[in-house]
Amino acid sequence: MCELLQSVKEQITEIENEITANKYQLDEPNLIDMPVEIFLQICSFLDAYFLKNTLSKVCLRFCDILADDQLWKHWVQNKIKGKFPPVGDLKKWNVDPADWQDLYIAMEVEKKTWCNVEETMKHMVVKDVHFASVDAVLLVNNGELCISGGRDRGMALWNVSDISAKSETNDGVTSLTDTKPKHLRHDAHAGWVWDLAADVVNSASKVYSASWDNTVKAWDLATGFQCIQTFQCGMAALSVVTVGSETLAGLYSKNILSFDLRSGSGPIYVYTPHKGPVLGLDEYDNLIASISEDKTLAVWDRRAGKILMQDIKIPTGKAYPVCLSWGPAALYIGDSKGALHLFNPETLKFVHSVLAWPQNQPNNTYCKVTACHQSESNLILCSDKGEIKFMYNCYPPQEFTTVTSTTSEVTQLQYLNGVLVIGTCDSALEFWVPKDKFP
Repeated sequence: MCELLQSVKEQITEIENEITANKYQLDEPNLIDMPVEIFLQICSFLDAYFLKNTLSKVCLRFCDILADDQLWKHWVQNKIKGKFPPVGDLKKWNVDPADWQDLYIAMEVEKKTWCNVEETMKHMVVKDVHFASVDAVLLVNNGELCISGGRDRGMALWNVSDISAKSETNDGVTSLTDTKPKHLRHDAHAGWVWDLAADVVNSASKVYSASWDNTVKAWDLATGFQCIQTFQCGMAALSVVTVGSETLAGLYSKNILSFDLRSGSGPIYVYTPHKGPVLGLDEYDNLIASISEDKTLAVWDRRAGKILMQDIKIPTGKAYPVCLSWGPAALYIGDSKGALHLFNPETLKFVHSVLAWPQNQPNNTYCKVTACHQSESNLILCSDKGEIKFMYNCYPPQEFTTVTSTTSEVTQLQYLNGVLVIGTCDSALEFWVPKDKFP
């Protein structure tokens, strides 16, 4: 009898153990059922482009989680550790909210590209075409064409894919001494070529050049880089910009002239917003911003045909303004002593200044901010000491890397569709082209 009871007890114990084991057995962990907090923590270590274009398409749950705009906004704010956009309370951002997903991806792509420039870019130096300082460069047609002009009074049209095909590399830099441009005009002007502009950047058919010889010339890209019109300015043209069918030139004589190919070689109107030479022009939303040696900013309204604002003081101190960049997030002005001045792009009120290049204490010298390029998410500055800074477009601008050119002085910078080109005082052009752009 005791043996029978013992046998039954053992069987009951085995059943209880089996039930207990099955009750508390955990399922194998998987990404699909993972808590959102853990999933997002994993995502924070992954590439943003991969999150948007691959992981979000795995299932509806991932798609719903990664479609949250507030999530991407949170990631942007964590990345920059500052104020973004750099100017608050912008009407544009209230009417047309930012795409935080695209902003974050753009930030990550730029950082990954320029922090690993030797792996991602072909760096090429083109020499022995211009024989004086290259003061003007322009990229058009998605970065496939480049136009250059300089103090040798010449202009050249370059096919970027032809330059990229060269492969004599030394320490990551390809030095090209026998590369010929697609077209070359040794006698493009009778004076220094100071600035360039295109009719439509990504589908350019005409390019305009401003020169010290008192003219602005129009060049046809479709007919072998031929000059199709010479606009008479009566004074050295220091800057040029295009808006629609209009071409505006800033002169050494304080005036700004507007030309139209359909109206001949004379200006269609003239306005005088400054008391000194007009050093730079930029266009945004049918408005023309100009900076002058008199240390002021002015804005012309094309639709109203009048000066909208003028005598806006630029707090440069003893420096003078050199370049400007006007976009939906900010209006930046770089000066001759390394400072970057931020203005509200809508009200044009001064916001603050930051020192992009501190004073060189041993020599007591300054760096000049020679060019500025901005997108909604990123900012690129170059100096006359050969440095190119890459920053997030926030307040204060947050630098994530610096690229050093082979030259002692950068004169101009253009960035389009991943292609970067600079003009130099060493009579050369330098290109950075994505390695996967022209295989």
